[in-house]
Amino acid sequence: MRSVSLTMFRFFTATIAVFSMLSVHAQENSPYSRYGMGDFFQGQHINSRGMGGLGAAYADGTANNNGQTVNFANPAAYSNLFLISYDIGLTYDSRTLRSNNPSGKFGSKYLIPSYFALGMPLNKKRSIGMAFGLRPLSRINYSIIDAGRAAGDSIQRTYSGSGGLNQAFIGLGKKWKGFSIGFNTGINFGRKEVATFVSFVNDSIAYKQSKSGSTSTFSGLFLSGGSQWEFAIKKVNIPRIKTTETYLVRLGVTGTLGNDMNAKQDIDRTTVAFNSIGELVGIDTVYNVANQKGKITMPANYAAGISFRKTVLAPRGLFDIWSIGAEYTATQWSKYRYYGGTDAMTDSWMFKVGAQISPDPVSGRSYWGTVNYRFGFFTGEEGINADGKGLKTTGGSFGLGIPVRKWNTYSNQFTIVNTSLQFGKRGTSVNNITENFFRLSFGLSLSDIWFIPRKYD
Repeated sequence: MRSVSLTMFRFFTATIAVFSMLSVHAQENSPYSRYGMGDFFQGQHINSRGMGGLGAAYADGTANNNGQTVNFANPAAYSNLFLISYDIGLTYDSRTLRSNNPSGKFGSKYLIPSYFALGMPLNKKRSIGMAFGLRPLSRINYSIIDAGRAAGDSIQRTYSGSGGLNQAFIGLGKKWKGFSIGFNTGINFGRKEVATFVSFVNDSIAYKQSKSGSTSTFSGLFLSGGSQWEFAIKKVNIPRIKTTETYLVRLGVTGTLGNDMNAKQDIDRTTVAFNSIGELVGIDTVYNVANQKGKITMPANYAAGISFRKTVLAPRGLFDIWSIGAEYTATQWSKYRYYGGTDAMTDSWMFKVGAQISPDPVSGRSYWGTVNYRFGFFTGEEGINADGKGLKTTGGSFGLGIPVRKWNTYSNQFTIVNTSLQFGKRGTSVNNITENFFRLSFGLSLSDIWFIPRKYD
C-alpha cells in the first residue's frame, strides 16, 4: 500500500507547526474589540471571501477547474468531497482609524492564521463526507487612553484588552441526489483579559496609581447545521462539439444554536507604582477574587442564500463557467450575556452578493482562461453598538482561484492557490470612530488520494 502523498504530508506537518506558533501582530488596536467577544473575523473560506462572504449556498468539488475546498460555513457541502482536501489560510489585516472627538488618526495591522481544515469522503457511493479543523473566530486587542479632570485634578485612564475566541470543529455531510444536509460540532474556547489603569497628574499632591483588571478563560460545546438543494433549470446539448451546457440553482440555509460557555474569572484591583527601572509593581491589593465561575451566553445565528451557475460537460471533463449568488445573515447579539450582564451589543445583519467566473476552462488553451475570478459586495449592521448609533459596515471584495499544474504521476491531485482582497468601512459620519479596513488573505487547497493499494508488488 502506498502511504500518504509526500507533498500533502509535508504541508500537513508544516501547518500544525505554523498554526500553533503563528499569531504575529504589530500595532494592532481596534477600540471596537472592547465589546462582546471582540472583533469577529470574516469566518468563511477564502473562496467565499472573494465573493463577498457567500457561504450558505456555496459548494465546489463538482467540476474539474475548481478542485475542492472545505466549506465549513455550511457543512452540507461536505457531501461533495470526492478526494481528501487540505485547506490552510492566512490573513493580513490593515486598518486606518479616525476619531472625531478628540480628533485623531492612527493605523492598526496584524497577521494571523485564518483556518486549518481537512475534509475527506467517507463513502463516495453514498455521498458522505467529513471535515474537521481549527480556526480563530474573534480577536480582542485594544489600548485606549482617556484624559480628563476629576476633583480639580487631571486624570488619565488607560483601557486595554487582549484575547479572543477560537473554534475546533468536526462535521459530517450527506447528499441524496440534489439535496444535502450536514452538521458541525466541537468546542468554542478562548480567553479575555481586560484592565483599567488610572493615574492622577498633580504638582502638589502625590497620588498612587490604580489598576483594575480581570482575566477570564472559557469553553463550551456548539452545534450548527445546514442544508443545500441544487436542481437544473435548463440543459442545452450541442452535438457538433459534444458538449452539454447546464444551468443550475442552488438554495442553502445554515445556522448555529445559541450556547453557553463555562467560564472562570480572576479579578484583581490593586494600587501600583513604577519602580526605578520603569516596571509596574503592585503596592497593595484592594480586592481579589480567583476562579470565579460563571456563564457566557453566545447568541444564535443563521444564513440563507441562493446561487445560479452554469456548467459545461465536454470531452475533457465537467467545468464550472460562472456562478452568481446572494445571501442574508443575522445574529441575535442582543441575547449575548457575560456573567449574566449585558454589553453594548445589538442584533446584527449582513447582505452579500458575489460572483465567480472562469473565462475558458473547457479548451485549456490559455492558462489565465482557467483561473477563477471572484467579485463581491456586502453591507449591513454589526452587533457592536458602542455609542447607541449602531455600526454600519460596507465593503467589496475581489479574489482569484489559481490552479497549479498537476504532478504528472498523480491524475487525481489538485492544488489551488486562493487569494482574496476585502476592503470597506466600519461606521459612518454619525459614529465618533470609523475604521477603513483592508484585508488580504492567502490560502492553499490541496486535494489528493492519500491511500491507494498497490496493483503490483
